[in-house]
Amino acid sequence: MVENPEITNILLFIGIGLFSARIFGEIFERLKLSAIVGELIAGIVIGGPLFLLLEVDVSFFMDSSSLQQFSQIGILLLLFIVGLEINVKDLRKIGKKSLTISITEVIVALVGGFLTGYFLIKQDYKFAIFFGLLFTATSIGVTVRTLSNLGKLDTRVGRAALSVAVLDDFLALILVLVLGGTLFPDPEINPLLEILYLAIFIVGVVIIIPQILKLLEKKFNIFSRSYTQHFSIGIIFALLVSLSFFASFLGFSGAIIAFLLGLSIQRNTIIIKEIKETFVKIGEGVFIPLFFFTVGANFKLDWGIFTLANLLIIPIAIGSKALGTFIGGTVTGFKPKEATQLSVGMMPRAEIVIIIAEIGLLNGIFNEEIFSMAILLVLTTVLLTPFLLKLAFRTPKLKEDKEGKESSEKEESDNINKNQTTD
Repeated sequence: MVENPEITNILLFIGIGLFSARIFGEIFERLKLSAIVGELIAGIVIGGPLFLLLEVDVSFFMDSSSLQQFSQIGILLLLFIVGLEINVKDLRKIGKKSLTISITEVIVALVGGFLTGYFLIKQDYKFAIFFGLLFTATSIGVTVRTLSNLGKLDTRVGRAALSVAVLDDFLALILVLVLGGTLFPDPEINPLLEILYLAIFIVGVVIIIPQILKLLEKKFNIFSRSYTQHFSIGIIFALLVSLSFFASFLGFSGAIIAFLLGLSIQRNTIIIKEIKETFVKIGEGVFIPLFFFTVGANFKLDWGIFTLANLLIIPIAIGSKALGTFIGGTVTGFKPKEATQLSVGMMPRAEIVIIIAEIGLLNGIFNEEIFSMAILLVLTTVLLTPFLLKLAFRTPKLKEDKEGKESSEKEESDNINKNQTTD
């Protein structure tokens, strides 16, 4: 029996892609950098871009276009997991300061992106608005690790960085869902009708489906006492991909719908207990690294993208977000140095920016150059953030010596007082 060569080739591509993504990711984690950077670089090095630059044919062991559809499961799982892990109760508890900082910096970053898209890239206002979304999101993973290493995670700046980053991603994803449908509607559907479809879809995912799942459990114990093993995992995964299909069919982002589904069912403790660990393991172990590998494999590695206009995108993206964070931090009572530290903490971009770039590419909003610049923005900010955060939190030696001396004097004084009290 002769096997289908197309299927066997895809198996080879998946094997090579996943193996290299995991190895590169592990290496970068051991270097105390983000595994995402390693997975992206694996795609650039092994997935084709580097070999194409060197005019080497890699079709016999890798074809990134064959992985494209398969790797889309990685987007769905990534945003579904993000939805599961963003605690809605914690969002409600986030103070006015963090909310003010997040809204301020998202607005300033969005405006910076809009101006860049409209005047520098010279595209229409619809493209410019959607392009601005690339500037808004934050990846908190690198910041958290660096702050933790510096012993600054449990400080006012550290706590604010965590809450602001969560809000940034939440706002960015909602903006993608709303603006993607309104700015680039399906020409065959009435715009007002499309908005109505979107509203109905959101209500269905956020309110109706969770209630149906809750009712099925209450009446039939369908999740807690299923007769077949891992029933919940199969049902939720089927629901996830089906909703994403219908969302895409109606012109919405299936990935963002996956995020809303995770957000809406996280309160169902029975389902979460059954599925969360498995989804996280299979997502982070297989599909998400493969997705980032495919993103790296689609990176346009040629000297044509390194034009002055394209290279200016990165400092503008970093600067606009830093400016918005600094303004928001200063307005809410942070000292200039603290506001600067917070601004640096908000610098890294990763998962959400890549997803926005991928959505833009798949829907014909972005071309390969813009997509590649988004990946370059991720690589640059993730690599720079640890170094700049250490600089931002560095205490001048004279001040450090003075603080150490004052601390010693205070400790000596306390000991004398303690001894006198004892006597």
